[in-house]
Amino acid sequence: MLALVSVFVVSKLLGLTNNRGRLKFLGLTIAATIFTLMQLLAFANSVTDNASFAAATNFVIEWGHVTCLALILSSLAVFIRESKPGFAQFPMLYTAFPLLIVISYILVNDTYAIKRWLLTIYQGGAIVVSLLMYGVYTYKRNDYMLVLSGVVIFLMAHILFWYIPSISESYQWIWKALVGVAMITTVLGYEQAEPKVAATSKEDN
Repeated sequence: MLALVSVFVVSKLLGLTNNRGRLKFLGLTIAATIFTLMQLLAFANSVTDNASFAAATNFVIEWGHVTCLALILSSLAVFIRESKPGFAQFPMLYTAFPLLIVISYILVNDTYAIKRWLLTIYQGGAIVVSLLMYGVYTYKRNDYMLVLSGVVIFLMAHILFWYIPSISESYQWIWKALVGVAMITTVLGYEQAEPKVAATSKEDN
């Protein structure tokens, strides 16, 4: 299910990237593409009984997860930069700092407990930043309400996966369904909000 959802999300983000030409959507598009590959590999692994393939799949999924989080955080940094007036914008180089997450993960690659702890923090950090950012955006304009709703659903999935083991292990379909709904809601929110925000900016100028 998540594989189909992610393909849909990638197609929508590609449209936003091409039509708006914005770096923030490029990062999200790459992250969604990697997530799609992860889901396809996970499906292939579930129907294949091969230890070597399973090991390779787990490796790709683990590092794909980390890379996706780094790209999402970097894209959020671009969103924040573009929301500020020109004189207050920080250098574009700073938006690449979240990519250092990948390097930090390499340093703890052999420690399962620390890796799990870092992933929880990275995911939670991305969600908290998104909640704060889109909360402010929605307060100023209602155009981002759908995006904010998607982030809230992501938060619900995050809590169920990391903090309620009985659901994350025995009822995976619940958090997976929430992730799918959150992805669709968020990308549709971007599609709805961006033209309105662009039009409003032109009128302000």
